Amino acid sequence: MRTDWTRIQSQTIDWLRFPMAVAVVMLHYSKTVFLEAEGTLRFLCILFQEGICRLAVPCFFFISGYLFFSKLEDKWDWDIWKGKMQKRAKTLLLPYLLWNIIAFLAFWIYAQVVGSPIPLPQHYLNEGGIRMFWSVNGGIPIGSQTYPVDGPLWFIRDLIFFILVTPLVFFFVKRTGFYGVLVLCVLHLAVNRLVPEGFVFFVTGSWFRLSKKNIIETLSSRKNIYYAIALMSLIALVLIQYHLDSDTWKKIVKFVFLFSGIAASFCMVAVSLNKGKIRVVPFLAESAFFIFAAHEVLILQNVATPIVNHLLPQGQVWNCVAFFLVPALAVVICLGLLFLLEKLLPRTTAVLTGNRIVSVVK
Repeated sequence: MRTDWTRIQSQTIDWLRFPMAVAVVMLHYSKTVFLEAEGTLRFLCILFQEGICRLAVPCFFFISGYLFFSKLEDKWDWDIWKGKMQKRAKTLLLPYLLWNIIAFLAFWIYAQVVGSPIPLPQHYLNEGGIRMFWSVNGGIPIGSQTYPVDGPLWFIRDLIFFILVTPLVFFFVKRTGFYGVLVLCVLHLAVNRLVPEGFVFFVTGSWFRLSKKNIIETLSSRKNIYYAIALMSLIALVLIQYHLDSDTWKKIVKFVFLFSGIAASFCMVAVSLNKGKIRVVPFLAESAFFIFAAHEVLILQNVATPIVNHLLPQGQVWNCVAFFLVPALAVVICLGLLFLLEKLLPRTTAVLTGNRIVSVVK
């Protein structure tokens, strides 16, 4: 029986969305406890913060680049491109603007109730205006550690910029092919911030699509190699963090882990789906954007963390339990909110999530 690579690829992309969103939540919680972490908790922070959870955003960029160039594989068509831009305005730009406004108001309201009250005009002067969408702390945002008011949405901000230059990406990839992607990788590693990491993975996904490659079919024949490289580079990352104070080696090994880890993730999920061990749950796949956008709007730090800290005793073992329980609770809260919003305010929810509907290919 001939393998339906298109079906497996579609299901794999849909399935990956939810765990990648969860990984982002775990990454953000890990950052808050890392500086004071010791023993096993410190090991968990390094393993997830510097390793496993770092796969999420590059994978999102990779998928975004791959999906954008559908129907543009053979030749450039400005009409198709304009249609895609109009669609991205609804699925990316509008939700991005709305979520940053929601975050801006939520943080202000929280300060009135729990913190030090501040007049709304003063709050606007401190964090409002164009900065709330661009970079609250100033600086050049693309490819740097600067964030809008809703911090995790830096990914959407950067993605919008990458999509704006897709005509250039198309002609660059068509002219240079794999070697162009390789040059971008080298420039990213050699010159700090010259080529943003997200752009490298966006272009890599674009190259897969413009080369008419099915991701799963292309990767599956070497899946054991990707598993081995991903595992070895992850171990190396942990060892470098513990024993070798070298930003250069850390950057190189991390880059190897990201590429091999994404490839390994696609292969593992595809194999499991094909064997029927896992399946796509549409609600979870559809929830990824909402979790991504909502979890740091008070939920993770101001709701989930205090609840877990109040319920659990103090101690190293319980701190390790909290490491997993806090992100899990934050995700459950997000899922509950999304479920209620879809029932009570379906049109509003559709706008906030960019009308993301997962069609499970059977």
